Amino acid sequence: MKIKKSWVKNSLGYDNNLFIYQDKTMFNYSVDTILLANLATLNKKTKDVLEIGTNNGALSIFLSQRAENISIDAIEIQEKACELAIYNINMNHLENRINIINEDFNEWWKKHIKNVGKKYDLIICNPPFYRKETKFKKNISEAMLKATHEITLNLEDIIKGSSKIIEQKGFLALIIPPERLVDCFELLRKYLFEPKRIIMIHPRQYQKAILTFVEARFQTGWGVHFEPNIYLHPNDLSNHEYLEDVVKLYQPQKLK
Repeated sequence: MKIKKSWVKNSLGYDNNLFIYQDKTMFNYSVDTILLANLATLNKKTKDVLEIGTNNGALSIFLSQRAENISIDAIEIQEKACELAIYNINMNHLENRINIINEDFNEWWKKHIKNVGKKYDLIICNPPFYRKETKFKKNISEAMLKATHEITLNLEDIIKGSSKIIEQKGFLALIIPPERLVDCFELLRKYLFEPKRIIMIHPRQYQKAILTFVEARFQTGWGVHFEPNIYLHPNDLSNHEYLEDVVKLYQPQKLK
């Protein structure tokens, strides 16, 4: 497979040997990708993981470095994104641990059930943030539109489908805008998930949260915990460096 002119090679996280190619016309990984991959719960029982909407494969590749015994299926509807993800997985020598599925999640999970497919210990997703009716820039590419807006997949699709293919007490980890938090809680309980861990992510201490990490468990008891906030940058507006705690999260947190 040849490298395309629109592909740009970037490091994936800090101080490691992971690299990925990203397409300038498509969704590129950011701090939300890294935080989601590192904040999601992994334990010694975690074997089978599903990522919904993998795009260029960045999250699955980063997550794979946290534990050697996990196997990841990564589903993506966009063919061009899958092509890029496969290239990145092969480049990082992870083809035996990450499997790319080029399908519509809404159709795939139904076939998965019919074929008595495995159930997942962890399902992880950085979903399209914005509702379909949200205004967007006119010059946004179709690939970017599908990655950021609920065009082909919405929050209820993700939670409903996940409820059909997850182990009892399995983990569902998402990262969403705070504005979607009430929607998320409502949908989680509708499909028998219980929110367990919530982390608000702020640019700076005095600024409002821009992201929320939500982790729920399937068919388990009630009780939610709001963990300490994450602040990305120093309070000085001219300083855009990440704080020390965030820098640490840019390295895969190994399962001990």
